[in-house]
Amino acid sequence: MKFRCDRDALSEALQTVQRAVSSRPGIPALTGVLLELSDEGTLTLTTTDLEVSARLSIEVQVNETGRALVPARLLADTVKSLSDAPVEIEADQSQARIRCAAYEGALRLLPVEDFPALQQPSGTRVVVEVGGFAEAVGQVGRAASRDEARPVLTGVLMEVSREGVTFVATDSYRLAVRELVATAGGEAKVIVPERAMSEAGRAAAAEEKGEIEIFVDASQVSFGVAQLSLTSRLIEGEFPNFRQLLPEAYENRLTVSRQQLTDAVRRVGLLARDNTPVRMEFNALGVKLSSSSPDLGQAVEAVEATYEGEDVTAAFNPNYLADGLSAATGESVRLEVRDGLKPGVVKGEGEEFTYLVMPVKLPAPVA
Repeated sequence: MKFRCDRDALSEALQTVQRAVSSRPGIPALTGVLLELSDEGTLTLTTTDLEVSARLSIEVQVNETGRALVPARLLADTVKSLSDAPVEIEADQSQARIRCAAYEGALRLLPVEDFPALQQPSGTRVVVEVGGFAEAVGQVGRAASRDEARPVLTGVLMEVSREGVTFVATDSYRLAVRELVATAGGEAKVIVPERAMSEAGRAAAAEEKGEIEIFVDASQVSFGVAQLSLTSRLIEGEFPNFRQLLPEAYENRLTVSRQQLTDAVRRVGLLARDNTPVRMEFNALGVKLSSSSPDLGQAVEAVEATYEGEDVTAAFNPNYLADGLSAATGESVRLEVRDGLKPGVVKGEGEEFTYLVMPVKLPAPVA
């Protein structure tokens, strides 16, 4: 195989697909990027770690078609370091020779027959606008668990209906739900690894306009945006019944500048160490935030806002609360509370995103 292409285009393509390269040293073929040249002038780059696969096509000048499996990170680093000039790569059975301006180098190839065959996307087709998809993934993914002991919670639930798609994630301390308008050819309910969902969101965010095409079947999900295709295995198991966790609207509601409250939570939260929460006192003037640490000191900040309801005191993990506030959209945000024992509910200016954060129980006052 032999081709010539723009250095920047090749480098960007390699940086994109190498996020699916395996870090397992025991399977050498999974550390490679499969390069395939077609007669139509297309170079297809494919990587996989058997959990997530990435396939990307770019236009090149083809001199000779063929296939080669090249160490992915070494090739990506080499191309990235080259001068701004056309790159020529020629591969035989044992090595890939790289030429660019005054540079000449060669990389030893991996056995192309050891690279696993990948399934073509199939199943229920869903089409979503790229901007909405990227936003939804950013809002929901942060609530997924990082604890591998509960694999189901490390993923994002994707519920597909003919009306649209719902994304849900929870680590049992907070819950994020986002409704999204979509065109779907059927119904599906699957759990997608958060890593795969985030990579798809990153790819969608890179596109200014257009659609992302999703295929869902019993064992895998595929995301197609522009010339990139990402495929991931699904997580097996039963996701918690999130609708059962969503409360009816609370009577106590704070409407406040999203940025102002987020900043205050982060500032006061600096002193909330070792699982110490931020205490929030809601009243007719707005909300007063406070935190204290025997070793560090204390902080208090009042935020003026519109508050409807009875005076309530509640406490929350500041990082979890700030995550929900920053994920909401719009200039203002609604924070609904019940009695300090029920989850706080964060909503932006629209109704499509809901974020629940569990309260932290405050010690009983000393009589």
